Amino acid sequence: CIMPLGFMGEDLIYGLAHREDIVMDSAGRTTFPMYAVFIQNANGEVLKTKYTQPDSFITGCTIEANQISLSKVVRTADGDFEAAKPDQITNNAVASQSSNQMKTAVTETYEKIVQIQVKKEIDSKSLKILTPKEVLFEGGRELLLGSDRSEEHYYVYGPDGVQGIFRQAANAVNLAYDISGVVINDAGNYVWLKGNRVTRNQIMAIAGTPVTEEKNSVAICLDTILKYEGIIRNSEYLLAQGETIYSVLEKNLEIAQMLDLKGCNLDAILYYVNRDIPVFASLSDGNAVLIVGFNEFNIVVMDPLTGTLDKRGMNDSREWFEENGNCFITYVYK
Repeated sequence: CIMPLGFMGEDLIYGLAHREDIVMDSAGRTTFPMYAVFIQNANGEVLKTKYTQPDSFITGCTIEANQISLSKVVRTADGDFEAAKPDQITNNAVASQSSNQMKTAVTETYEKIVQIQVKKEIDSKSLKILTPKEVLFEGGRELLLGSDRSEEHYYVYGPDGVQGIFRQAANAVNLAYDISGVVINDAGNYVWLKGNRVTRNQIMAIAGTPVTEEKNSVAICLDTILKYEGIIRNSEYLLAQGETIYSVLEKNLEIAQMLDLKGCNLDAILYYVNRDIPVFASLSDGNAVLIVGFNEFNIVVMDPLTGTLDKRGMNDSREWFEENGNCFITYVYK
């Protein structure tokens, strides 16, 4: 399988993965582990190839100036993937100083303009102005890939305006958390806001519910969220039919926009509990809990394994969720 990753100038960056390595976890997140990344120019020539070591894979990249940063994972003994130290590819090509170059300049009148920096002074007497007799349209440069669903965009605003646009809600929330900003969706609604949280809050409508022989902790947590929103479903049955945690909530909570916030920290997640929205937390052992409350020193979780609402210390809880991958799913109302 092939995945386009981006462009560095006119050069295309793409990766290859074996179909059998592509996996989807119980929350519906797909891991596309690539064993090689290629940089190819417009003529089809491969300029650079990056292969990984056995059981080491590339999952994505970011491009800044002339450097490509590759996100990596490694396969553990039990077959799961865990994050690894990123790799870098640097473009060592230096712009030729013997040719004209495109530069940007800031002016008082036009703010910012694009200009041509010439290799030597222009002789106005020998200057020629050419007008083409024919114009050939080569077509667009857009690469359109099919998708099962329309992609939502998340806009991060900081003190100086838009700081980033993301397709993953978790990336947007993480940036907004770092810069004390806000996250807005395509509809213009707030998805996340820093600094607007009370010192304590608890969703009193949610009570402790224990696991049974028919329902495990994941199904109990899903049923609890749906019941809290006035919807009765048998999540255990839906999961057995191949639905994921994310899809069960997405298909049944029509009043809400689902948010996969894997990788966000506990402090950021409590924004939703502050708004009386429970947060689903997946654990590494396959179980799940709901975060339903907090105060200055503790959080409150509904743990189906005990069937109770448990208070847990804030610092201990932060470490506990980090050890379990900070796998959170929640939602905002449309």
